[in-house]
Amino acid sequence: MMQLQSREKVAYLTALTLLFSYVEMILPRIIPFFRLGLGNIAILMALGMPFSSFMLLSLLKATAASLMGGILFSPFYLVSLLQSFFSALVMYGIFLLNKKCKDKLISVYGISVTGSAVSALVQIISCAFYLGEGTYVLLGPMLIFNTASGIITAYISTKISGEIKSDSLEKILRTESSKRVNDENKNHSFSQILYLFVLLVFSASLFFIDNIYILIAALVISFIAQKISGRKILLLPHLSLWIFIFLSTLVIPEGRVVFRIWNFGITQGALITALEKSLRLSAVSALSQCAVSLKPSEESLLGLILAYYRTLSESFRNSSGNIFSRVKITLCK
Repeated sequence: MMQLQSREKVAYLTALTLLFSYVEMILPRIIPFFRLGLGNIAILMALGMPFSSFMLLSLLKATAASLMGGILFSPFYLVSLLQSFFSALVMYGIFLLNKKCKDKLISVYGISVTGSAVSALVQIISCAFYLGEGTYVLLGPMLIFNTASGIITAYISTKISGEIKSDSLEKILRTESSKRVNDENKNHSFSQILYLFVLLVFSASLFFIDNIYILIAALVISFIAQKISGRKILLLPHLSLWIFIFLSTLVIPEGRVVFRIWNFGITQGALITALEKSLRLSAVSALSQCAVSLKPSEESLLGLILAYYRTLSESFRNSSGNIFSRVKITLCK
């Protein structure tokens, strides 16, 4: 693949990770709370980049995906950053070592699977700091699932790595550049900064509240704010989040046993803790969705990424055929 050294090309490739993440959202999920991580396809395609640009790409991917996914104000954003950083660091190290061995050490499949395994390990360790040590019971299934997803993403990356044509990229860059020149909208207005500040303060305050009734009220307010900001309320991501939290929290006994499932006792304290964390993170997720309505200046790197993503996603939505044909058409235009 082309050497992506310029600011615009790094932004374009980051937008490409968002496109693949968007494609993953419309694909049916076999397991509700496990994601294939198709955004890593673009990361694999960019292994030839300089180290600094490659690591910047991995962090931008986590930030932009968290903004689009509505977890920007939650602890999962930090988890996403750590996942991306360490996974990218390991993959790039293996890539350089493999390059010194004249590509005889490991294939892109091995690099992808290793990166996926590191990502799973970092995710579970990071989540355990907030959700408790019960999260470790998910490490085994997560490693198995991420091994499969690593193979899938490597396969797709080898199939489409040659689809991004330099003339198509230059066309998109010229189009978005002309849009930015003619854009007179001052996106970094005081009202937007104030709006972001209010969202941040409200989100941070939720982590100091332990009253379930107040947290329920905060969740309702957050959903109302999400609706007002023009974002659709999707219940499946919240359901997946609650399942993940309850599975990782209920294995830690706390207080009296309320009921038993076979020989496993569900305690009152564990139920209350799981409910509090679920309400808190759902509310923060809804507030993060509100932040998606913000429009950063397209002179900023994040604004440039979102501008390229809009171009790619519009092309994808306006294309015909199955999902993979539409992706190919989008990359070849």
